[in-house]
Parts: sequence; structure tokens; C-alpha cells
Amino acid sequence: MNTDQLMRAALELVGFEVVPEDSAIYVAGDGIERVLFGLDIGVGELLMAHHLGYDCVIAHHPVGLPHRAWRVFERHVGLMVQAGVPEEAARKAVEPKMEALRLRGQACNYEQVPLAARRLGLPFMSIHCPLDEMGRRVMQTAVDEALAADPKATLGDLVDALAGLPAAKRAETEVTVPVGDRAAPAGKTVVAHGALTNGGYHVARAYFEHGVDTVVYIHVSPEDVRRLREHGEGQLVVTGHVVGDAFGIAPYVDALRTQGLEIDVLSHVLARHGAGIGEDWGRGGGGDRLM
Repeated sequence: MNTDQLMRAALELVGFEVVPEDSAIYVAGDGIERVLFGLDIGVGELLMAHHLGYDCVIAHHPVGLPHRAWRVFERHVGLMVQAGVPEEAARKAVEPKMEALRLRGQACNYEQVPLAARRLGLPFMSIHCPLDEMGRRVMQTAVDEALAADPKATLGDLVDALAGLPAAKRAETEVTVPVGDRAAPAGKTVVAHGALTNGGYHVARAYFEHGVDTVVYIHVSPEDVRRLREHGEGQLVVTGHVVGDAFGIAPYVDALRTQGLEIDVLSHVLARHGAGIGEDWGRGGGGDRLM
């Protein structure tokens, strides 16, 4: 397999036609049989992968393109419109944080890690938005099923539904309700994920002001939580960052394994059988090898 095929497999998982701005192939390669996948990859992980003889490294979080990845944040507009937020209000809601992301992107050293991979001759890529979109669908399905089973489901019921997913059972963090009461009805619930990062205060408030009762993020800043509490309208559920990402990464890893690739993951949360670091639960389509 080659790096183009690895990227294509992620796009096909969610029906994307083009590679989003937060995903890229930094160093192309072919003849790939052994892959190391990690949420965050730096020069140290690349050196380890090279030393251990991997054919390719895949990062989830983008390391070589934060200067252009900010454009993916605009996907929040489509999610909001789909949930009933007027487009004008949705676009206004994304503007503050999208501008901040753009400015921060100008400050990043986007060359460091990709150039290290190139010097090592190690195929390297990052896949972010497609896998986050997969995770959004997994979480939204869990939420929708909980509400279909009981239209009066509470926030606590939603927490239980999300915490009952396989990856969440292995996480050290908990699904929490930073804004709202676990005993309160969940109401109309939207999982706002798959748009580079959480929408923060403005996106959540836009949802609340246009008929959405509960928003699910995978992480949120303390300042945004404070402002939402002061606003006094709407409810927020937070899954935790690592587990939220794992919901979308696991299906991709499984898809690659069905094609005969050996995929090792730098994550306990992604370990389907609960192996500890260094324990080998099998390769290919059968299990997980953690590093």
C-alpha cells in the first residue's frame, strides 16, 4: 500500500472527495506494510518509528499545516445550519475563533516535524478531519439512540450512552457535564465535532439560541465554560479529548487491518483488548499492538 491509498481509505470512510486542509501527506511512500499510528507525533516518535523499522507513521493531529488548517473550522457552519441555526448566525458564531486560529497558525513552526521525517526517509502523514467526522457520527448515533429509546432521557442518560462506547471504557478521563444538571432532560442534542476543534462559547451559544438544548464537545476551555454558565441557557456535555478522537480513529485502524496491514497504536484507549504498553495482542485484523 502507498500513502495515497492510506489517505484515500480515510476519505472513503466518510464519503469525502478531497483532502481537508488539516490533513496531508508530508512524505510520500509505497510498499507500506507496518504502520505506527499516534494521536500526536513529534520528532521523538519519528525517531522511534525509524529505529523500530516501521514503513510509515500516521499522526492524527496535524503538525505540518496549522497555518492553513484553520479553514476546517468553518465546517461548524454546516453543522449548525443542519441543526436549524440560520446561516448568517452560524457564520457570525465561527468568526472570532476562526480568526484566532488563523493568527495562531502564523506563529507555528510547520516545517520541523515533516522535515525530520524527510531526512529520515520515513513516509509520514496526518489524518484529522475525516477521522473526527467518523467520530462525530459514532457519538451522534449513540446520542440519537438514547433519545429514541427514551425521549425524556436526561443528560445523565447521554453520559451513560457515550461512556458505554468501547473506547470510553478504557479512558482515564470521564464524560462530564460542565454546564447543566445530569438530572435535567437532554432535549435536542447535537454533537459538534469534526471541524478542527471545539466551537467554544460562540458556537455553543448559537446552538442554544436556535432550538438546541444540549451540545456535545470533546473538549472545551475553562473560560468558555465560565461564560456559558453565566449565559445561563443550554447544556454542555464533554467526552474528553483522547476518547473523543478514538471514536473515529478505531474504525479507520480496523479498515486498514482488514486489508492486511500491521497497525501499531500509541494509545491505551485505542487498544481493543486492553493490552498494556509493550504487550502484543496480535496484528493484522485480529487485535492491537501497543507501543
